[in-house]
Amino acid sequence: MSEKCFIRLKDVLQSLVADPATANDPIKRTFLCDGSHVSANLTVLEDTGDAIHTQPWHDELVLILEGECAFRVGDETRRVTAGDLIFIPRDTVHGPIIDSGRVSALSIFAPYFDRARNNIAWSRDGFVVN
Repeated sequence: MSEKCFIRLKDVLQSLVADPATANDPIKRTFLCDGSHVSANLTVLEDTGDAIHTQPWHDELVLILEGECAFRVGDETRRVTAGDLIFIPRDTVHGPIIDSGRVSALSIFAPYFDRARNNIAWSRDGFVVN
């Protein structure tokens, strides 16, 4: 088995380096592992600006690891904090709303998140957000 089967999130958080595929995105990610049907990444957010988006082909689970923020899923926005799990069905408008401090989150995508493909539609790029 590869070392990629075991990941110490605490260490990744301390030395987080954004994946070049996310360099122009409001949310910077470090991809931790990929399988044929699933991908996982870690994100540290401090100021996202407009991070509302959709993923037309992926369901997503987000586990808040540290911090607190508002988080939108569809028409609902709630405060989330460390330990909260958020399910986002594919093609649902969603995203964090950072009002202060640092928030880190683990995201799990299904199916596999092919970074060579344009998987995310950002509201800042013009899709209509109700």
